[in-house]
Amino acid sequence: MSRTRKSPLAIRLSGELPPSPRHPATLQTIGGRRWPYAYLEHCHAVCGDRFTLYPLDMPPMVFLSDPQDIREVLTGDTSELHPGAGGHVIAPLIGERSFMLLEEDEHAWGRKAVTPAFHRRMVAEQCAALSGLVEQAVASWPTGGPFALHPRIRALTIKVILQIIFSDKHAGELASMQERLTRMLSITDSLLLQGPRLRYVPGWTRMWRRFLAERAEVNILIHQLADERQAATRQGEHGDLLDMLLTARNPDGSPMGTAQVRDNLMSMILAGHETTTGELAWAFQLLAHNPPAQARLREELESGGEEYLTATLHETMRHRPVFAFAIPRAVVAPVQIGEWSYPPHVQLAACTYLLHHRADLYPDPYSFRPERFIGAAAQSRTWLPWGGGAKHCLGRHFAMLEMQTILRHVIARRVVRPANGRIERPRWRSAILVPAHGGRVVLGRR
Repeated sequence: MSRTRKSPLAIRLSGELPPSPRHPATLQTIGGRRWPYAYLEHCHAVCGDRFTLYPLDMPPMVFLSDPQDIREVLTGDTSELHPGAGGHVIAPLIGERSFMLLEEDEHAWGRKAVTPAFHRRMVAEQCAALSGLVEQAVASWPTGGPFALHPRIRALTIKVILQIIFSDKHAGELASMQERLTRMLSITDSLLLQGPRLRYVPGWTRMWRRFLAERAEVNILIHQLADERQAATRQGEHGDLLDMLLTARNPDGSPMGTAQVRDNLMSMILAGHETTTGELAWAFQLLAHNPPAQARLREELESGGEEYLTATLHETMRHRPVFAFAIPRAVVAPVQIGEWSYPPHVQLAACTYLLHHRADLYPDPYSFRPERFIGAAAQSRTWLPWGGGAKHCLGRHFAMLEMQTILRHVIARRVVRPANGRIERPRWRSAILVPAHGGRVVLGRR
């Protein structure tokens, strides 16, 4: 197959890609952004297990929901399928030198530098501090009236991930860091990351400039903390993620530059709280609208068990995955996946949401049933909330601990009731999907 570059339109007309719904690119973009789960289901119903979308300002994206196709994409040769290119949406947040956006050996090397911070032993050491932070936060949440839970959980998870990154060596600066980060990351509530053209539209331009200014403030603070830590690190004091990055070396033996340290720190800050917050917001929505499941979970917690707790989180991540699809793989050399050969400049998206809602894999897939994970381990080929291959989530053990701790604490002390008649629809928050109205619930005292 020729490696000659083709425009997205030429690729579409050539018949080289799986079928596409009969909507122009503008409507495909709107459908995917406004009704993400529903639009994926529509495309699947019309086109089958493989379909192509042509979002504005992006390469053609082929969505795959067949388990074997997904496995081949996630475990494919990274010299043919580049996963870093699929994360460009969050580049303004995490920076161009983040290991999350690098490819092949550079990605593996950067990932290796941060992995020790999330080893099981390190995670276990955070457990006591995590419980104290959760207890303090939940005690401040209102009871008796509706409120948005997502912002409350987010404030807690940002505080937790900052403590892991900086430990208690900069306790005085962390409150300021948290405040500045929260302001900076408010950009994820808009479409300015997904839609670069909007940054030049009056009204939106002001929002984008404010984000750039807030990002500059965060960068200054991170650089100051890194500079203060350098001397102690050279004397052999290691422990948190910042220490690890300051002592890490690039493949050529050189130390990480200041910008590189900043980008990797921002990657872990973003990944370490956004996904956890989103999944917990969905978990409380689902439990509020499923009283029998909530009652069973509470009963188990009172008896000291945790099997249903884990099953509840597994079912939440199946039924409402914050990632509708794994990080897209950019095709850089012709690659064969199943019956199709894909040319360069196309991106392949393993569609987690559609995979998790296949009736042949999960009977009655649109019902919230934690029982389906009781006595049966989640299957790595058909349950993919953590992604897969070179881009699987390295902080998944800590994420599970954090979600279990927060969910356990709330359910043991509060009754979660719905604030609305139905579960909230999803909306995009940068690259993840969260409840559209902030996960509104009513907490009652027990």
